[in-house]
Amino acid sequence: MTRKPLLLLISGPTGAGKTAISIEIYKRHGWPIISADSRQIYRYMDIGTNKVPQALQAEVPHFLIDICEPNELYSAGRFVQAVEGLLSQWNVPVVQVVGGTGFYMKALLYGLAPIPKVSSEIREGVQAWFSMVGLSEAARWLRANDPSTAEKIDLANPRRVMRAVEVLWATGRPWSSFWTANTTPRYRAIQVVMSLPRAELHRVIASRTRRQLAEGWLEETIFILDKGYSPEAPGLQTLGYTECLQVIRGQLSLQDLLERIIAANRQYARRQLTWWRSHRPDLWIEEGSFAFRRQLIEEAIQKHLA
Repeated sequence: MTRKPLLLLISGPTGAGKTAISIEIYKRHGWPIISADSRQIYRYMDIGTNKVPQALQAEVPHFLIDICEPNELYSAGRFVQAVEGLLSQWNVPVVQVVGGTGFYMKALLYGLAPIPKVSSEIREGVQAWFSMVGLSEAARWLRANDPSTAEKIDLANPRRVMRAVEVLWATGRPWSSFWTANTTPRYRAIQVVMSLPRAELHRVIASRTRRQLAEGWLEETIFILDKGYSPEAPGLQTLGYTECLQVIRGQLSLQDLLERIIAANRQYARRQLTWWRSHRPDLWIEEGSFAFRRQLIEEAIQKHLA
């Protein structure tokens, strides 16, 4: 029976250099890269999710990118199932799982407990309530009534917020309490968080956002709408795209778009770091050159493989 590979889980805030490190490790060792990004699964959303360019993907394959239409729902359960399908096909010592969606990585490593079925009455009640109070008020309510889940999800994502409210109304338990089935890892793994000093991270986020808008982030959003997808499509409920939709609707000025996305990205990066601090990764790397960071990761892998 083929032994399960060692999983190299590389996560951290947006803009910290996760992709560049994983690509270099692939070039040096040939270890496959699976994307753990809940937004890069969507087709057509290339600029706003900062996907690896197609030409580079041809050279360095990335799995679980461009696997869904923008109007499809995706879940941690589907992610785990897809990863396990890939792992069953490969006979390699190490597989890289790279991205900013820590919840997906945790689900892969520890499994998911079944969530009780939410009745249609509760789901419809939550939708009606959400339509009445709006996202900001719903997020405030969730922080007050289920702070453990509110800390861990993207509160700018309406579907995540509604799902958390649904589970709480239906079960009386936080959604986050269902996320792990056990505390024993199902795979050997090294969990690495890559970050940057705060000022540097903020600079990188701002620079990358300027580049994405210059490359056509707003135009990409319009293109997706022109293909017939609803502004309410799950894929478009994504940081940056929601701000672009506000510009299209006339709710946000084009002049304010850049700073609004930069601010949202900084808040998201802060939530990502909070998530990983509470999960105690094996390596937390903030300082040092690119080569130094790569060396730290490779040394940790060799210790596990020895």
